[in-house]
Order: sequence, then structure tokens, then C-alpha cells
Amino acid sequence: MKKIFLGGNVVAFVFLAMGLYACKNTVSNEERPITELLPIEVVPAKSSINATLVTPNASVEANKVYNFLRDNYGKKMLSGVMTLNSFDETSWLKENTGKEPAIIGLDFMHSGRGYNWYDDEAPIKDAKVYWSRNGIPVFVWHWRDPSRLTEEFYSNKTNFDVSKITDPSSSEYKAMISDIDYVSGMLKKLQADHVPIIWRPLHEAAGKWFWWGSKGPAACKMLYQVMYDRMVNYHKLNNLIWVWTREPKDDVWYPGDDVVDIVGRDHYNQGDHSSRISEFNTLATLYGNKKMITLSECGSMPDVDDVVKDAAGWSWFMPWYGDFTRNSTQNSLGIWKKAFASNYVITLDEMPSLKN
Repeated sequence: MKKIFLGGNVVAFVFLAMGLYACKNTVSNEERPITELLPIEVVPAKSSINATLVTPNASVEANKVYNFLRDNYGKKMLSGVMTLNSFDETSWLKENTGKEPAIIGLDFMHSGRGYNWYDDEAPIKDAKVYWSRNGIPVFVWHWRDPSRLTEEFYSNKTNFDVSKITDPSSSEYKAMISDIDYVSGMLKKLQADHVPIIWRPLHEAAGKWFWWGSKGPAACKMLYQVMYDRMVNYHKLNNLIWVWTREPKDDVWYPGDDVVDIVGRDHYNQGDHSSRISEFNTLATLYGNKKMITLSECGSMPDVDDVVKDAAGWSWFMPWYGDFTRNSTQNSLGIWKKAFASNYVITLDEMPSLKN
């Protein structure tokens, strides 16, 4: 993406490479035949999945969301979509398919930066609205340079040094804590409104294309653990379900079972509608079938028939916004309609109320 600046303010966005800030992961394409939907459970019994959240005294609503995901794991897959502007993709899907996804993806990317063209609370307002309709909000954070020397988060565009997380006296540490405190304040407003959040911070760290992964696993793990401690123990946030987004061969990056509820995988390969069964099996095995596994981001979504045939029990799937959602080179209306019509895929209209 390129930003066009005029008088210091962002006035336009030019989208390149099929979408803004979409992940760059690719795997080889694998063609699979379409089969009839089979009424089977595709992963081991839910009894192997952790029964409780890692947050002590988690909110009633967070527990209800987690238990709903756990109860449906391997039996149903939740539909999702990422958004850039309020309900852009959920509304487009409603207009073009007649249905909306159960999960909405949101981002704190623009919040807390002093942009006069942006409402900092837009993401939490959207989360509250979708939750009121029985949808589940998932938050990611494209965390811009905490030093404010740049407005970037890609490691090749900012020199921010995450390794300073080990030095509480450093300006970098204080800047990171300040940003964490700001986002915690936003999340506290949702907690006050009894809105639970699936929280996916420091995503794709081992790819090293974001500053939080640029200095290797030790610094990133410590930042994740500091964030968890600051949010849960200092700010007393209990409405979060914590997701670690894995990259290939990132075992040493994993922040620990005690601070992770769900493991996600972000996967981009244009036109690949296979089930990604090898990815799913790898993750399920690595985490001992204790953590639910989800396709936390994707370009082209998996074909639901292949998911069932191959027993790839992703908890949910979430295509990125823009062309990843709307362009047929990534996802045709046909594959969206097929997914939404499947009795294996949960859409917004099929969601129960998980409120207290």
C-alpha cells in the first residue's frame, strides 16, 4: 500500500498487491476434488482441548464464547471476514450472498495516533454493534512504531528496537507500555459493556516483517508476556481470548501454554481453496491437541467440502478485506455462497446469544 500525504494528513490510499497490509505467506497449491458434505466430526474429541481460558476469572461472556468455539470444534466451522472500514465487507457479503459471517475482524491500526481523519473508537464501536447482533469480534493490531518517529509497522520501514523490552528504563520500553496502556483502555470500555474479544496480538512474528519480530524470538516472547501481564494483571482485563499466530518452524517463538488460548495460522495463496490439511495436522500435533486451531487469516478460503473430506477442523476462517473478499481470483461469490449455505459453516444468522 502507498499513502498519499497532503499537508501532513492522509488523504487517499492506493491499494497494491491485492489489499492493504495483507500477509505475505504462501504455500504450494494443491488441487483437491469437491465431495459431498459428510456429517462427521473431524478432530479429536473436545475433551482434549483446554477446558478453561488462560485468564484467571475470565468474564462470563468470554467463557461463553470460548465454550461455544470448543463445543463446535471439529463439528462446525465459523465464518469470518476482516474489515477495514466499519462493516464494509460484512455489508458487501450481505448484499451479494444474503448472509453475513459469524466473526468480524477488526484492527487497532489507526487508533491512538492522533489522526484527525479517524475516530479512534471506531473499532470498539464496531465490535459492540456486531456483538449486539450475536457476532464475535476478533481484534488484530498492526501496531505502528511506538516511538512515533514513523507511522510504520513493517520492519523494513522502522528501526524501532523491540529488544529494549528487557530494559524498563529505556524510552522504547516506556513507549511500548504507553501503547499497551492505550489499547487496554479501549478494551476496558468493551469489558464494561460486557463485550468479549478474541485478541490476536503480535501476529506473524516469526515472519520478521513486523517490528515486533525483527529482533528474534526472545524479545518477541517477552513483549507478548509483558503485554499479557500488563493487560490481565495490571489493567484487570478479563474479556480477552488470547490467540498466538504461528509461522512455520517458530517453535522457539511460542510464548507459552499459560498465555495462549488458541493457535492461529495466517495463510495466503491465490486461488488455493484446498483444506490446508497438512497445516492443520501439523499445528494440532505440535500443540498436543490442547489448543484449538484456526485459520486466523487467509486470502482464498478453503472449500468447505474439502475441509470435511480431509478432516481439517479449523475453528474459523477469515479472508482479508478488499480484493481478498471481493475479487473472484481470490474468492468467487460462488464459493462464498457455498460456504454460507453449508450446514458445516456457522453464519451470523445462526449464532446464538452468548451474552450473560
